[in-house]
Amino acid sequence: MEAEARYTYVGLAVLALIAALVGSVVWLKNVGAQRDFQRYTILFEQQPLDGLAVGADVNLRGIKVGRVESYGLAGANAERVRVEVRVDRRTPVTTQTVALVNRNLLTGIAHIALVPRGSGGEPLTAVPPGESYPVIAEGLSERELIAGRVTELGEQVAHVLHGLETLLAPANQALIVDTLRGARELTTGLAARVEALDRTLDRAGEAAGATAAAAARLAAAGDRVAAVAARAGDDVHAIAARTGD
Repeated sequence: MEAEARYTYVGLAVLALIAALVGSVVWLKNVGAQRDFQRYTILFEQQPLDGLAVGADVNLRGIKVGRVESYGLAGANAERVRVEVRVDRRTPVTTQTVALVNRNLLTGIAHIALVPRGSGGEPLTAVPPGESYPVIAEGLSERELIAGRVTELGEQVAHVLHGLETLLAPANQALIVDTLRGARELTTGLAARVEALDRTLDRAGEAAGATAAAAARLAAAGDRVAAVAARAGDDVHAIAARTGD
């Protein structure tokens, strides 16, 4: 019995040592992780997070510098997603750094890319009110902007096509035909009226020319009458002068 009791004590001591060893390893691992990594929060509102998962890479200039620790909706705001990331402390995260969501076009798997906008900037260390870690601002990549413009253009094209489909519906085809026929008749009538107006103007021009010629002839006749009257007056004066003598 005494031997069994000693074995029991020895076993308990060994188990206690093993538990202490495991606890030490876990504690050292956690302390080392906290010492070697910095946690940040990213609030995404503009970019979709399809394909992003816990453990996804966090890259800076194509180099893995951390991973995604957790993500979820930011409280009651369904349009904002809070993502917490763990980044190597040696990574130069500054106030000019923004976060983008990039995806593999084939697999659809997403990762977070940290992009420095501009040069300089102070190290990002300030923790905003209500947050547990510093907040990296959300960015918007050129690809996302182009995709947004393409989507907007597609929506506009679809709207135009829908309008054309409505315009060319059977109920509107008869109205369109009548409108085109009326426009053709109106154009034909206007053309005929323009031709008639041209002819009228031509005749008016001819009449104006004849009137001008007649006026010229009348003026010439008046000049001749004036000349004859002048000569007659001279003759009268001459006769009066001889008579007086």
